[in-house]
Amino acid sequence: MKTIPKIRGYTASKQNKIVFLYRRSNKVTYLVLLNYQPGKESIQIGSRFYGRIYPNRCDIAPDGSYFLYFAMGKSQKQYNKKLYCWTGICIPPYINAKMLFAHNDTWGGGGRFIDDETIFIKRGMYPQFDLEKNYEIGRYQITFSGKYDSWTSGKNWKLIETQIDPRYGEKYPIPKCWSKSNGKITLLKYLNYSSFLKSRDGYTVGSYDLHSYEIKNKKQIDWSLNTEKKLCLWADFDNFGRLIVARGSEVFIYKNCHDIINHKYSKVFDLEQLID
Repeated sequence: MKTIPKIRGYTASKQNKIVFLYRRSNKVTYLVLLNYQPGKESIQIGSRFYGRIYPNRCDIAPDGSYFLYFAMGKSQKQYNKKLYCWTGICIPPYINAKMLFAHNDTWGGGGRFIDDETIFIKRGMYPQFDLEKNYEIGRYQITFSGKYDSWTSGKNWKLIETQIDPRYGEKYPIPKCWSKSNGKITLLKYLNYSSFLKSRDGYTVGSYDLHSYEIKNKKQIDWSLNTEKKLCLWADFDNFGRLIVARGSEVFIYKNCHDIINHKYSKVFDLEQLID
């Protein structure tokens, strides 16, 4: 069965840059950089990675200078012989790690940019790096403090609804819905609970389809960002308030709510066609 292409995006809050993970197949992922001004968008295809990148453990620096990712190599047979999985920090769109932290397993790893000076990396049960050492890259200090290990969903998303996980009860509720607004449109992001359960049970950890998306206008009318043929697996606003939507191998840019509802995009990039 042919693998369906999937995209996850990461929007820099202080520079007009978006990094995309384009999962072309279950074995190959591309790193892609979008630099944008209204009407002056450009796509740069970067590194091709063989293996698996876990999209919900990745993040972009506020100024877009670095990209943090968690990856597992293409050959799991080399476990405990070669590097198995790791957290890397690279300069997009190239995935060559400028700093790398090896992990023994997939229980830890990945992280996020806390602010302009701090990066959090989630340690594993048996990390292969010195937790007492001070690490830094550029102007960033790296911390492994558990106080930053919480449910987050990217920059400026607000958690508006939680749900009870039947396995853990009310003590450990999980998120259900986040919202984000550009002042005219509210973007809603829902956790696909069935995908989440599979992820927690070890089947699809790092899945690209953990979320579904809807928009809501000022009249509080909801519209799905799916089309009849393709699901929306990622959406966010850029720094100009435009809605960026990924479906399949394509990235769409919408100027306003009317264009979204009528599927009149101002720009579309098909990453599959841009790959050599």
